[in-house]
Amino acid sequence: MRFPSGPALPLLAAGGLSCAIVVAGYANSAPAPAPPPARHTGHTSPAGPPASMAHIAAALGCRADIIIEAQELREGGCTTRAGVFRILTFSSDAKKRAWLTEAQAYGGSYLVGTRWSVTGPSRNALLPLRGSLGGTVESGAGHGHSP
Repeated sequence: MRFPSGPALPLLAAGGLSCAIVVAGYANSAPAPAPPPARHTGHTSPAGPPASMAHIAAALGCRADIIIEAQELREGGCTTRAGVFRILTFSSDAKKRAWLTEAQAYGGSYLVGTRWSVTGPSRNALLPLRGSLGGTVESGAGHGHSP
């Protein structure tokens, strides 16, 4: 079996992590410990109010296909000329931060706002969205990829 690598890997990992967090949320309702400080890329702006899945997709110029609909989070995705985007909205910022901490281990670029996150093909692909929604661009460390 051949596993994907390159730009698709963080998006696939993000989807898998979404499922894991939903399952973990049902299995363990105790509050999560405080997350470590986020790795920022130097661009910050106020996070602003929570944005809906539809509002984020409209800012991207697409309509999101919903992949996961759960109490803790909603995940959708769409493709534009700039690439494939994953949009996640969360029931709380603590759940968002827990998901983001896990997802960043796989690398990737994330635009993060109040109770939402967008995973994009690159930091540059997220910058126009940041201009319309606000938020902070963050990057994951990643483990690299193998052939």
